[in-house]
Amino acid sequence: MTDTTPAFDDEFDVIVVGAGAAGLSAALSAVEETGGSARVAVLERSTKDIRGGNTRWSGAYLRLQNTTTPVPNLVEYAMSASKGYANRDYYDALVREVPEAFDWLHEQGVELKSLPTIFLTLSATRYQPAGGGVNIVEPLFARLEATSATVLYETSAESLITDDRGRIIGLRVRERTGQVRTLGAGAVVLACGGFQGNREMMSKYVGRNAYRVPPISRGGAHNRGDGLRMALEVGAATEGQFDLFHAEPKDPRSAVAEAVVMTYPYGILVNSAGERFLDEGAKTVDLTYETVARTILQQDDSIGYAVFDQQVKQIPGYEHAIGTDVEPYTADSVEELETLLGLPAGSLVRTVAEFNAASADDVPFGWSKLDGLASRPAGQPVKSNWARPLTEGPFFAYPQICANVFTFGGVKTDLDAQVITSDGHPIDGLFGAGEMTGLYYEAYAGSTSVMRSITFGRIAGRNAARLSLQNTTERAIA
Repeated sequence: MTDTTPAFDDEFDVIVVGAGAAGLSAALSAVEETGGSARVAVLERSTKDIRGGNTRWSGAYLRLQNTTTPVPNLVEYAMSASKGYANRDYYDALVREVPEAFDWLHEQGVELKSLPTIFLTLSATRYQPAGGGVNIVEPLFARLEATSATVLYETSAESLITDDRGRIIGLRVRERTGQVRTLGAGAVVLACGGFQGNREMMSKYVGRNAYRVPPISRGGAHNRGDGLRMALEVGAATEGQFDLFHAEPKDPRSAVAEAVVMTYPYGILVNSAGERFLDEGAKTVDLTYETVARTILQQDDSIGYAVFDQQVKQIPGYEHAIGTDVEPYTADSVEELETLLGLPAGSLVRTVAEFNAASADDVPFGWSKLDGLASRPAGQPVKSNWARPLTEGPFFAYPQICANVFTFGGVKTDLDAQVITSDGHPIDGLFGAGEMTGLYYEAYAGSTSVMRSITFGRIAGRNAARLSLQNTTERAIA
């Protein structure tokens, strides 16, 4: 929308939309870039007690080999995950910029540690803040609150305001009272997440059964695609795979963030017909959980059940792979468990019996790597690894649905975090960072989302502050 001579209710040098890892990094960096002189505002849709967007509820795993260095071959890994579709230049820049960004993060009081992950099988080294993403959000908020920056809670951005040359000069926002206000800005940083909290957008882009896919966390429910919509309205290009999202299998009974059950390779997965429907042990769990979640979505009623016997509890660190806070359905026999789950009479009993009969014993069970211990039951999918017969009761099961951690499709930016048009031109005054900027195709390059949000949030904030001051100087001279 074009306003030639707008009258603003308030004015800032930089406005940041969103207060997760990307938004907070952008806001603090904008303040620092100007020695504290910049007037910076942060819009946070949530209330103060649950501030921090998706980051607050995330495990915030980081694909690092130490506290400031990306793992070797990160670019090749990420390009392989995307089957070559991702922006290699972006990943190259990420690897270059992470060390400086994470040195800065440590200076803000964020402590990272190498901690047990939800993946029991071998995977790349990962660091994270103890306690998860909340321990990124709160230290950054503490630093921000010690500056002159303004945080506007329960305030949503509705549209960008441009001048007659197409330059971004402000925002229309709606406050918790419903009142609409206009805020002037020298530059705007969009860092307000994807569209997993918007059912209409999910149906439009993802398609069939998308309405059955909840955001995995409360923070995701606030991600309603506003940044994407506003950017498209002023001519932004897009990037990333719009019909796909970062999926995780989740216990639908639990309200905790990431109520995952990542032990499924050591049991079996059945659908509402009591039948196995995929190879639970095709690869290590860090490489299969997205496929598992999406395959669950395709089942009747979009639900599955992870079924185990007591042998799984012998695996060291087993409890680290269980994120749900709700106890499993438990029974002394498979038949009783079948009844508890409401499965068709005889279905689970038959599935387990056939699976057990076809399970090999020619190689030893090895939980931490692909062990080749297979089961090839007639009429069922092969299970390629960890196929021990389920014989030791009590037997137990967790229901599983497909949950949405974040969406893949988003706004396209350049390496300065400027939002660009389809012709590759920067939109003057508009920057983007975090999950609302598109990057991923085919599969999520694990443990890179928070890492890129902090790194490119920092780039966006610095460059937004510089541009705002430049524009202010030019207007003063004119």
